[in-house]
Amino acid sequence: MTKILVIDDDKIVRDILRAQFEGRAYRVIEAEDGGAAADLARSEAPNLIVLDMSLPGMTGFELLPVLKSHPATRDIPVIALTSHDTPAARDEAHDAGCDRYVTKPIDAKRLFEAVDALIG
Repeated sequence: MTKILVIDDDKIVRDILRAQFEGRAYRVIEAEDGGAAADLARSEAPNLIVLDMSLPGMTGFELLPVLKSHPATRDIPVIALTSHDTPAARDEAHDAGCDRYVTKPIDAKRLFEAVDALIG
């Protein structure tokens, strides 16, 4: 079963994403901060990571280099999930290592287009 790691500090967002992903038969694991997310990504080896870029403490921008530099996580595709919809924010996320960029509020159609493009 395809496993998706959802990293977001907002429980409501995590719950929405869990319901959407589980409705499509994906297995969901969750983290609410960057430190826990890095450890979970290494131990669980998800097929995809959906990453809030505005995490408290370690932001998504700070977490990405950690994930992309570790052998166990460097090849996992990452979807940036953010409320910042500017060209500069989009460029920064892609430069940091995100494979796709989806803005909040979550549009399920756009989210699953990104998921399908990355993991089929």
